[in-house]
This record gives sequence, C-alpha cells and structure tokens, in this order.
Amino acid sequence: GMLSLGGPPRERAGLSSWLREVGNVAVWFSMSHLASADDAGSEQNGDQLAEMNRIADEFPGFDVCFANSGGIFLGNAFHGVLARSGIALYGGAPTAGVANPMEAVVHLDVAVVQIQAVQAGARIGYSGAHVAEGEMRLATLAAGYADGLLRSLSGRGAVYYDGVRLPIVGRVSMDSMTIDISALPEGTLTLGSFVEVLGPHQTLEDLARDAGTISYEILTGLGQRYHRRYR
Repeated sequence: GMLSLGGPPRERAGLSSWLREVGNVAVWFSMSHLASADDAGSEQNGDQLAEMNRIADEFPGFDVCFANSGGIFLGNAFHGVLARSGIALYGGAPTAGVANPMEAVVHLDVAVVQIQAVQAGARIGYSGAHVAEGEMRLATLAAGYADGLLRSLSGRGAVYYDGVRLPIVGRVSMDSMTIDISALPEGTLTLGSFVEVLGPHQTLEDLARDAGTISYEILTGLGQRYHRRYR
C-alpha cells in the first residue's frame, strides 16, 4: 500500500493466528488503498493487486475492499466486494491524462461586490503585484484564500462569465480577489452579479492546474462561508 496505515506484511501471519484463537472479533473486510490508481499505466497497481490477492488468501472469509475512484476504472479485478469512490462522486477526474467520464456536480459562483475603472500605472492588490498597462475595468469578488481560493491563483487563475474568461489580477486576498472584466461590455456585470469559479467552463482540474495543486485540495478546501445548495 502506501505505508501510511495498516500492518506490515511480517505481522500478517501472527494476526491471522490471533483472529482464529480469539474467535470473537468481527472482521468485515481486508482493506488496502491504491497509491497510483489515477495512473492506469503504473506498475504499482499490478503489484498492489497481487499483494491484495495474497492477503485475501491468507484471510479467507473476509471480503476485499480495495478500489478507490481510480481503481474502479482499472477493471473488475480491482473491485473486490466494496469500492470506495471519492473524487468521482463529485465529478472529479478519476484517471489522469484521459477524458473524464464523470459528470461535474460541483458548481461554485461568487458575487461581485465592487466595480471600478483604473488607469495605466494603477497598482492592484497587496504589494501592488499587478500594474495596469492601460485602462482596465475591475471587479472585486467576495471570496479569497480563507474560502479555499488559493493564493497561488494570483495572476494565474481566472473566473468566467457567460463563457468569457476573466483573469485574476493582483494577489488573492483573505476575503476577496480582483478580476479583470475589460473583456465584457461595460455594464454587463453589476453589484451582486455572480461569476463562475467552478462550472461548465472551468472544472476542478482546470482550477487545480492553475493553482499548481490537485483537485482534491481544491474541493476539500472550499470554506464554510459559501451558501450550499444540494440537488
């Protein structure tokens, strides 16, 4: 496995004997976790499957619980009796480098709280990290790194409105961030308008790539200040 939890192979024989002797311990599953399931071509997947099959032989009568989201797509041999789908439940891509077979179910929209025009030379955000090269129209959004929109998105990430990409300019702040809305006709966005952070034009994987991280960190980092609706 990943050598993070569970027992080492040298302890398996003793554990098997102990379980037979005690007789009153209910064990439901033999479990492990695939370390490289998101890479369908990784040799580690086959190695772990072979080891899991040996464990199943050593502990007869225990159902196997093995596959995570990526493991489900590795084939029936990895499934066992119970699979633990994780990121796939939220529409995240279970396998890297191939088309995502899942439908995105997480959408995130953030409200505009200020709109302004600035002139060339205006310094935007902490440390004046972005300097306007010409006249720009900016919108401030009511979300920042305290809400899970990572600082690494500063100057790299974007949001969308009606399919138009609106770059993040300056540094992402704790409770807000600034976007360049110059590509939209003036008056398109107003106070209270919502822009798309996650949705049909930007997936978890897109946002994670721009932030230099993985989709799991984006999803688990979304803060408690968002109003959530479940459908």
